Amino acid sequence: MYRAVKRVFSVRNKQAFALRLVMVGLLATFIVTAFATVESEEARSPDIYLLLTAFLFVAVGAFYKLQQTSLRRDQMLMMQRKENAAMRVALDTHAIVSVTDAVGTIIDVNERFVELTGYTRSEAIGRTPRFLHECAEGENTFHVIRKSLDQGLSWHGEHCSVTKNGERRWFEVTVVPMMDRRGKLMKAISVRTDVTEQRAAEGDRQMRAILDNLQDEVFIYNLDDTSLRYMNRAACDRFGWALDEVAGKSMRDIREDFEIDRFRAHVAPLLEGKVDATYAQGKLAGSPVEVSTSILETADGERVFISILRDIRERHALARAKLSSVSVVSHELRTPLTAISGAIKMLRGRFDQDMSREAAGVVEIAERNCDRLLFIVNDILDLEKIEAGKMAFDKKHIDLNGLVNEAVTTLQTYASGLNVRIALESDCDSAMVEADQARLMQVMSNLVSNAAKYSSSGDVVTVSLADNGNCWRVAVRDSGPGISRENQKKLFDTFAQISAADGKKRLGTGLGLAITRRILDNHQARIAVQSEIGKGSTFYFDIPKLVDDGSNRMRVIAA
Repeated sequence: MYRAVKRVFSVRNKQAFALRLVMVGLLATFIVTAFATVESEEARSPDIYLLLTAFLFVAVGAFYKLQQTSLRRDQMLMMQRKENAAMRVALDTHAIVSVTDAVGTIIDVNERFVELTGYTRSEAIGRTPRFLHECAEGENTFHVIRKSLDQGLSWHGEHCSVTKNGERRWFEVTVVPMMDRRGKLMKAISVRTDVTEQRAAEGDRQMRAILDNLQDEVFIYNLDDTSLRYMNRAACDRFGWALDEVAGKSMRDIREDFEIDRFRAHVAPLLEGKVDATYAQGKLAGSPVEVSTSILETADGERVFISILRDIRERHALARAKLSSVSVVSHELRTPLTAISGAIKMLRGRFDQDMSREAAGVVEIAERNCDRLLFIVNDILDLEKIEAGKMAFDKKHIDLNGLVNEAVTTLQTYASGLNVRIALESDCDSAMVEADQARLMQVMSNLVSNAAKYSSSGDVVTVSLADNGNCWRVAVRDSGPGISRENQKKLFDTFAQISAADGKKRLGTGLGLAITRRILDNHQARIAVQSEIGKGSTFYFDIPKLVDDGSNRMRVIAA
């Protein structure tokens, strides 16, 4: 009895305090009743005392039972509070939590929100979550979430958000509305989990599954230091590496002669956003290859290079077979064509004054077409010689500056016939190279005549010579119709017939650029093109410098 009463009186809450008051009242009533009946005869009867005592015990027992029930309920509530606090800690540790009011204004955020978004509490509270949805995907999701909340529905899904520093991140989100008794939205609780890494990993897994089955060789590497991040199976097989051996290697391990400065110059238009991809052809481990390089944006927004290397031995074999069959015919054609051309020139020289205007016109047409046929035949035979390695290159020390000037002067007559002017830009007093002057002049003739041919009347073709590190860069720029990305891949193939973007037809053999590239290959020079539809094209080549090694001897700098 005493212990029960003591326990009741020791509870420090409002309900226990009320019980104490009741029990004090009962005790007081018992005492008062006992003293009040001392003088009466009925009070002397023990029945009254027993009745009051029994009543008191029943009341105390009832109140004790009620107190025990209250204590258990309080313990359960305290346990629930502890569990809720533990869940809140776990939630704050692993998820982003934000609370918005009925109109969508943020009224509270947790520390994880501050950590992952970069916004402080003061920067977030008082704003709507729209500032987290600045990307196109997130903006659309924001409206969908608001529509669900206005209908009293929870929303679950993924959305893209933009952090304070501009980084795009993906979150798995659950938004739960809290409604009042009338079904009106009071507030909403958003719980976000960062799934950017998981999403990127899944994207990488799917992409690698696709790339690993490609026959082309794929290299993915960083923009800053060209360290490799991925090579597909075909690429690893070429170098005899396992897939897990790629980490820690760079593009320098792919090619011993890889030079970062030259590579930077090659991909500069790509980094500047002028082109979607760059293309180059060369040899790797003795095999002819074609490499296209573009920029890939990963799932977490990081930009990396992706180069796709294609072995073009079969293409070259087919081209050589085609060239071989055509060259046989060309050999047979050159002798009679030369004889016909000589006969026409002799005819014009002897009887030009005696021929009527109509006859002279016919002879002129015959001579022009005969010269064109001879030009085609000579191009085919030149290409055959280069492919067979039989073309002789008489390389000497020459001044590229003088050769470019001579080319501009010589080709101005041809350009003038098309009402096109050729302008020269050069800041080099001397640009020494080791080259075959006649063959380099052939290269300049092909590039400049093509630029003039694809220019409009009144346009200017610009020929420039500039210092480009270890190389001299010669560029020919026009304002013509431009070349599509797909056609740029075929420009230097033999017999390539490229449809002009403006729809106009120009005469050509499809061999000029193929011969140009092979001549430059023999000079350890590389040719490339930058072009955009409607904005013209720039063909340029980098040729190694010839410099004094300090002992009055000239040497070629490695390209």
